[in-house]
Formats: sequence, structure tokens, C-alpha cells
Amino acid sequence: MSLLAVVEQILHQIGPTESLDHEERVLGLPSSLTGIDIVSIKDVLDDHRKGLETSLGRDVHPVVALLDLAENSSDQEIESTAEDFCLLKKTALLELIRAALYDTLTGLYSRNSLGTRLREEFQRARRYGVALSVMFIETDNFKHINDTFGHVEGDRVLAYIGRFIRKHIREVDFPARYGGDEFMVILPHTSGETALGLAHRIHERIAEDQKDEGLKPTVTISIGVGTVTSRMQTEEELVEAADRATYKAKVKKNMVWPTVNAEPEEGEAAENQA
Repeated sequence: MSLLAVVEQILHQIGPTESLDHEERVLGLPSSLTGIDIVSIKDVLDDHRKGLETSLGRDVHPVVALLDLAENSSDQEIESTAEDFCLLKKTALLELIRAALYDTLTGLYSRNSLGTRLREEFQRARRYGVALSVMFIETDNFKHINDTFGHVEGDRVLAYIGRFIRKHIREVDFPARYGGDEFMVILPHTSGETALGLAHRIHERIAEDQKDEGLKPTVTISIGVGTVTSRMQTEEELVEAADRATYKAKVKKNMVWPTVNAEPEEGEAAENQA
């Protein structure tokens, strides 16, 4: 569903003739989100709306009744409620939602959106025993790119990587800008081995993909993968596991770390035990 469709759905959850019900909704938004306690003045608001409908000879939306009541009432509680209320054009609301959900430069989801989605997916993976992996993607030598070609070109590189990630992941995946030149992709219902396969495909394609982008530097990336294990209790542990793998990859640069959660490979494990 597109963002505009989501906004349309929110704005039309309450029809023009419906009263504000026990869910305390204003423009379809629950009171827990708006912070407006409608229930406390519901009876007064309903009576005022009915009076307006009688005098105007047409249906009156509860929000219109609230604004009119606030404008013409001396009731302190009603005035206090109205002070917290704001009407926005649909386009303005769309822009506010877009700014909250997405990173403007890369077009990927924002860090705030990432945190919420990761928590939900981790809890689902733990509860139902389904696979969950995450992939960290970090731009190699990004400071050098900024220092050599300037921050404008650095921004062009980040915007390109955002487009590249969206182009090469699955529809069910959740790509976000983690911070700076770091990106994370949540991979629901995906085992560590499958996630590693996806990481390798992404890594292999970036060299060819950027040829027609007109970027001044040649962009390479380092990738690490983390996957949920039975020992993990929080989503932070999953992030730390993927981050460890990414750190090892970016030390060597331009590679995918070959094991999930930065676990040693079989040869390394035997050598460590010896």
C-alpha cells in the first residue's frame, strides 16, 4: 500500500455523520497518538454537533463541531482540548508522515522506523520460531570520498546506494539508513545462509550497476550478516552480531564477511581450540 493510500485510509476512518466513539478517534487517529481526550467531552460535543446540523441543515463532521465548540465555549476543559488540536491539509500530513518514516537523502526508511520494525520482527521470530536475519551494508572509505570529492558528491553516493539497495532486495525486506554511511536491511523469514547468499549477490552487482550513474569515485561496500539464535533475548543482540560481522568485513574492505554473526569458520574454530 502506498503512503498516500495509508493517509487516505486514516482520514476516512470516520465518516461525516459518525460520532466520535469509545475509541476516542480524531480524524481516525486514536487518542493515544493525538493526546486529545475526547471521551471526557463526548456528550457535550455530540449535542453541539446535532445543534449545528439542525441550524445548518446538513451533516457536520465531529472535528468541525469540536473546532466550533472550542471557538464559542467558555468551558476551560474544552478550550484545553482544542489547544492540542491541529487541522492539516492532506498534503501537509503526507509530508509529515513521509519525514517521520523515511530518510530524505536515500529514500530508505529512517532509523526510527527501523527500530520499531526490528523490534516487531524480532518478537515475532522468537514467539513463532521463524527465521530472521539482518544485513549491514557500509560504504568503504566514505570519509575519503567526502574529503577528496566534496560532501555534495558524498551525498550523491549515499543517494545512489539507497537506490541500489531498493533495487536489489526483495519486496518483503525492510531497508533503512542506520546512520551516516551505514545501512541495514531487515530480512524476515530468512535464514543466515539465505541472507549470506543475498548479501553476496548485492556485493557482486554494485560494480556493474554504478557504471551509468556518473559518480566520480568508484563505490565499494562491505557487508555483514546477523541471524537470530536461540540464545538471543533482544533485538539489540541481533544488531550487535551483524555489526561484528560488518566490522570484520570493512577491515579488509569490499567484501561480505563469510559467516553469520561473525562466528569463526570451521578451520578457524579448530585452530582456536588447538
